[in-house]
Amino acid sequence: MADAPAYGNLLAAPVPAQENGIAADAAARLIASYPPARTRFALRHAAQDGFGRELLERLRSQGYAIGEFSSQTPPAVPPLPPAAGATALRYVLDMAAEPDLVRLTLYAGSESLTRAYLLQGGAARPASAWVRREAAP
Repeated sequence: MADAPAYGNLLAAPVPAQENGIAADAAARLIASYPPARTRFALRHAAQDGFGRELLERLRSQGYAIGEFSSQTPPAVPPLPPAAGATALRYVLDMAAEPDLVRLTLYAGSESLTRAYLLQGGAARPASAWVRREAAP
């Protein structure tokens, strides 16, 4: 599917309570790795889904400055690099296995953080530890 977005919430039928739980966990993980009030994030894609809005709200409430992606840029123009001193931030929330296992990958700067979640009832529970991967130099 060539028209599918590469980043964002790719779940077919997201449940707000599940998205909020995953966003809370993701924010806690970012807070553990990137100090609030000293870290600026530059979101590299639109975050108009429930998960993205909740994640940004939680990060801002903890003291992060966040530059949001502007969809006003014509598609033919490549995205600008993050503002000086800002850490690029992207995410992918998608199905890991049917029917109730999802995967979240956060891309922050040159590293990725991935975790699986089991969806049961109206909640999302961690089904794995966070896996951290740094990009090769």
